[in-house]
Amino acid sequence: MASETKLEVSVPDMDCSSCVRAITSAVHEVDPQATVAADLQSKKVVIGGNGAAERFVEAIRGAGFSVAAQ
Repeated sequence: MASETKLEVSVPDMDCSSCVRAITSAVHEVDPQATVAADLQSKKVVIGGNGAAERFVEAIRGAGFSVAAQ
């Protein structure tokens, strides 16, 4: 059984609701049940789900965004 992952990252080029949807979709490709909380003002994304943190980061980068760990 996979362990619960909580990950907070900075996504400097996230600046609109379309970006949030793209990031959420990318995360859900890794774990369809994951929670995604994005704050456009601070450009932070908090992810809770089952899967390795690296896989979530790779998915966000694959969607065309830069990611910096918090």
